[in-house]
Amino acid sequence: MVDRDAFDRRLAKLEELVGDLRRITPKRPGDRNAFLADRGVQAQAERWLQLAAECCIDLAHHLIADRGWRSPRTYRETFEILRDQGVLDAELAVAMQGWAGLRNVLAHLYMDIDHARICDVLERELDQLDRFAAAVARASAE
Repeated sequence: MVDRDAFDRRLAKLEELVGDLRRITPKRPGDRNAFLADRGVQAQAERWLQLAAECCIDLAHHLIADRGWRSPRTYRETFEILRDQGVLDAELAVAMQGWAGLRNVLAHLYMDIDHARICDVLERELDQLDRFAAAVARASAE
């Protein structure tokens, strides 16, 4: 059985982080330029995106361990396993592999972060985190 407390805390943290990220997401045309000029907001976005990706990885690992599925060798493989087990559809699994890659960039390649790309993630990809949260929540309840 999934450790409900640990799982639910991570799920709640993911939802909190997505809310935080939505609040700093540029909404109007001029907001994007303001984002790209504001190092403080960029730092918030980087950290919150990294933490959100790590929450997803942790949630996936909890579910995989609970079900006794094969152990992933990489963060990307974590989402392949969830796809193979029917937790994620193929499209969402690929998207979540991208989140694992983003996490690695944010954690290890911090000197090379493209803030325009970070802005794109904020504007276009946060719904993937909502879809992931819903999928793992459903799977954990089964």
